[in-house]
Amino acid sequence: MEAFKQLVGRSTPNAAAASAAAEQDSNSSTGSQSFDESSSKTGGGKITTETTRDGSGEDVYAEHAVKRTGTWVGAVFNIMCISIGTGTMNLPSVVKRCGWFGVILFVAMAVIGWYVGVLFRRAMYSRRGRRLSSFAIVTREAFGPWGFWFATAITYLYCCGTVISWIIVSGTQITRLLGFAGVDLDDRISMTIIAIVMWIPFTLLKTLGEITVSSVFGVATAMFTVIVLGVVSIQHKYTATYHAPGYDSAPTHRFIIGEGIPSALASISFMYAGAVAFPHIEGNMKKATQFGWMLFLSNTLVCGAYLVSAVSGYYAFGNQTLSPILNNMPNMAVVNAATILIIIHVIFAAPVMLVSANLELELALGVMAGIIGRKREFLWRFVMRTVTMGILLAISIAIPYFGQVIDLVSAISTTVVFFMVPVLCYVKLVGWRNIRVYELVLCFIIVAIGAVACVWGLIDAIKALKKAIHDGHG
Repeated sequence: MEAFKQLVGRSTPNAAAASAAAEQDSNSSTGSQSFDESSSKTGGGKITTETTRDGSGEDVYAEHAVKRTGTWVGAVFNIMCISIGTGTMNLPSVVKRCGWFGVILFVAMAVIGWYVGVLFRRAMYSRRGRRLSSFAIVTREAFGPWGFWFATAITYLYCCGTVISWIIVSGTQITRLLGFAGVDLDDRISMTIIAIVMWIPFTLLKTLGEITVSSVFGVATAMFTVIVLGVVSIQHKYTATYHAPGYDSAPTHRFIIGEGIPSALASISFMYAGAVAFPHIEGNMKKATQFGWMLFLSNTLVCGAYLVSAVSGYYAFGNQTLSPILNNMPNMAVVNAATILIIIHVIFAAPVMLVSANLELELALGVMAGIIGRKREFLWRFVMRTVTMGILLAISIAIPYFGQVIDLVSAISTTVVFFMVPVLCYVKLVGWRNIRVYELVLCFIIVAIGAVACVWGLIDAIKALKKAIHDGHG
């Protein structure tokens, strides 16, 4: 309990100094992790992962310390696996909402996402001699215990909301595919099957370093799906004999739809909001100094995949675009194969997302072998992750509206995770007097955009969800 209190409590200056000194003195002891970080804002040298120690002086959080066993290639695949998934099937609908101007927004959000990631990493190394090892710990360092619990909650909401959308789209698409074969299977049964399959690796795999192979496979399936959907969309755009239900005229396109921009920003932020996983991904890289250009490369590849899906879908179907875009597609073998692959992808991607969320929660609650022992730690982790998956399944069955769920999660959590928290933590920890004027202006603009997207996007998302529930379909 003492270790837990130290984790969430805000140390006094003297205690913090003593803790830092103790960490430097014990760099060579068992469980301590160190690495050279020559480019960090702390001025370089040996950096230790921030941990909490019990009375014996042992590192009770050593299992959550940086491992430094992964490569930048594995980090790229982890980020792409988190980002490129079922959300790509909602992107044409996002462009429909704001017009062709959405293409500009996709590129702008990729750049902002990279910049925010760089700022957040600076915040992680803003304390000389220490690496703040998670999204929640960085926020605690900046804003105290309330910041810690807020970050833990928002991280959990973002990751779990994402997986809910994956369960919904996978389950409904399984039902759709079986319907083509003449098999009538309830969406709820399909979602339950998907949740059980996701649950197995989620409970057995403990850290992101253990699931890089899953990420590679997940990215491969997602990229194949993006290409197939892009090609099929262009080949099967509106005709007099093939068009979306309820439409009997050619689709229309607009360059910009002003009132749709804020909610579109919220939805696009959903696709790039990987900041909650950045500390874990960066902590697994052998060469942490590669994180900046690794993230730039990742966002470039992710943006390219998004543009293929969004541009081809909106070009083909315009104002008749549905969410997910699969509902605009004909019953073709290649489309059905892509659908199966995207289902496989989310099964592999779900552990990446949920492990990130639960590492934060387990750290917050002290579910660590160094505190409660390995057997009890495994039991509590098993129970917590099983309950988590059960709750996600229940919500998916109760609100099975893919596009509306993504928009709601985006407005509530990803606008905060993407635009606000990383930037505010950077300014608070580094100190606004130590930041260049142009950077402060950029930080203010990013936070302001996030605030508008959050409020306006939330209003639009609630209206859309209420309408979907009233009409009985998404």
